[in-house]
Amino acid sequence: MKFSRYNLVVPDKNRIVLFNTLQGHCIEIDKDTANKIKDNQIDKLEDDVKQIFIQYGIIINDNVDESRIFSYFHSHEKYSSNSINSTVLLTWACNLKCVYCFEGEKTDVQSMSKEQANRYIEFIIKLATIKKAENVMINLFGGEPLVNIEIGFYILEKIMTYCNENAICFSSSIITNGTLLNEAILDKLLSFNCKSIQITLDGIKEIHDSRRIDKQGKGSFDKIIDVLKMLNMKVGDLKTFNTVIRINIDKINIGATYELLNYIGKNGLDLTNCTVDFGIVRGLTESCAAYSSNCFVEGEIGSVLYELWKVAENQGFYYNIRPMRRWMYCGLYSDNQYTVTPNCEVYKCWEHAGEKEHLIGRLNENGQLVDIQYAYYDWMTHNPVENEECKKCVYLPSCGGGCGMVSYAKTGTYHASGCFKIKGVIEKQLIKCLSEQKN
Repeated sequence: MKFSRYNLVVPDKNRIVLFNTLQGHCIEIDKDTANKIKDNQIDKLEDDVKQIFIQYGIIINDNVDESRIFSYFHSHEKYSSNSINSTVLLTWACNLKCVYCFEGEKTDVQSMSKEQANRYIEFIIKLATIKKAENVMINLFGGEPLVNIEIGFYILEKIMTYCNENAICFSSSIITNGTLLNEAILDKLLSFNCKSIQITLDGIKEIHDSRRIDKQGKGSFDKIIDVLKMLNMKVGDLKTFNTVIRINIDKINIGATYELLNYIGKNGLDLTNCTVDFGIVRGLTESCAAYSSNCFVEGEIGSVLYELWKVAENQGFYYNIRPMRRWMYCGLYSDNQYTVTPNCEVYKCWEHAGEKEHLIGRLNENGQLVDIQYAYYDWMTHNPVENEECKKCVYLPSCGGGCGMVSYAKTGTYHASGCFKIKGVIEKQLIKCLSEQKN
């Protein structure tokens, strides 16, 4: 018998937490047991402890190679999904000019035409037919998608009609800066089974308006707050969709983030029908590299998020932060997920959209993916257990192998570790979950 390589031991004040990231079991242990795990002393464990450890996968048979178990489920999830999930960039144009935008300021502000939309529609229909899809989800993105929302509505209507005629569950979502959203557009989005609307706030008015500005240099805070009030009321009435308030955090606005939570939480505007999501600003793409010195490094993120979670919950925002098993870091490793730009270029990751080295193909006039590039095969054959650093890493089953965008930005390959928002974060999640159970 041997100890699993995926046993994560987390000290916390007067207790020690043992979490097996492959099996998902979490228990408290004493210092003596922790030392026996560290020193690989299975034979010195008490019999009852050893039996529990065997039951929970903390101790396994000598012939078991856990990386093969992970590899099987990683490949299975990558190729067996019956859900189509696609992000379509309706336009490169945007009415804002945010200081850290990973897309940068495009000189080509092309918007998707009806002819290009038809290519995309045919692509999704063909994919759903071939894959015998049971679910299709379309995410509207940009630029700012509301700049070209009529084409977005055209796409959603055509694909939803196909899904309804073929007993396929259809849903949609949108990522928007919110400044152009009104009640008429919202009602139209909801008619296409919109499940999620994500809008970004970067702090209280002074901070937000210095970061998320329009082309004339004017801030967007007041307009977004008005829109969030409308959405908060609509969620309260319907409860059929989720409003996500995305708060992008870095070293510059972290203090203002606490002020913002107090302002929008139960002691302020009470937008608690909405969900708060903390986004970590990354200075990794070419467009936002100059901003990287303002970003938190990997080792700082766990502590930063832990304090934010506590404040957010005190303000009435609910969090389910229990660590989850992930066979893939991101759904974009699936062969059923694609990002399509306004000119019908196809990419995997939307943070790579428009960067030619990451182009995987194009949609022809019949909606077929053609001119397939090596980047497609390179991305899709990523397997974390072929990387020794990932293969031996205790975090692997909770991480799924890391972010391909981070990996490429740091090393020039999709096949490095790509660690992001995992190490140090899982420990804080475990501590928080166990504290809640005690209470």
